[in-house]
Amino acid sequence: MVAAKAEASVDFVQVLLAREGGAWVRAASSSMSPLIRPGDQLRLGALERGRVRAGTIVAFRRAGALIVHRVLGDTPAGLVTKGDALVDADEPISTRELLARVTAIRSPGGRSIDLDRRPWPWIGGMLAAVARMGGANPAAWKVLRIPFHLVAVFGR
Repeated sequence: MVAAKAEASVDFVQVLLAREGGAWVRAASSSMSPLIRPGDQLRLGALERGRVRAGTIVAFRRAGALIVHRVLGDTPAGLVTKGDALVDADEPISTRELLARVTAIRSPGGRSIDLDRRPWPWIGGMLAAVARMGGANPAAWKVLRIPFHLVAVFGR
């Protein structure tokens, strides 16, 4: 029953994107924490050629759900994405799974971040570079998380 509801929601978001060129959705998980937290509102915008690159936060359809993760890079198999709070990258996503890019974040407290304005595109690229370093070593992973927390503290 829940899967049908999630699938219908993704379909509705897709219709809004096609008709209106954008849509607001609410973050439901902490996979992009600390920058995006559950309850934050995310503005999804149209995918423009050349605007999706390492560091861009995108929304895509996977197993009937709407997933929002950061692009780490592009491979012949598709875009590689990863949640900022996750250790492992996602399986590459195809262009047919890609729905939109996140253009703004609005917290429940009313603070807004326009991800298209400076310095956010640069910050996103730097965070993608750090995320690509990853690592199986838990201590190294914790150290690599520091930039994500600093960005969240200063951005939120």
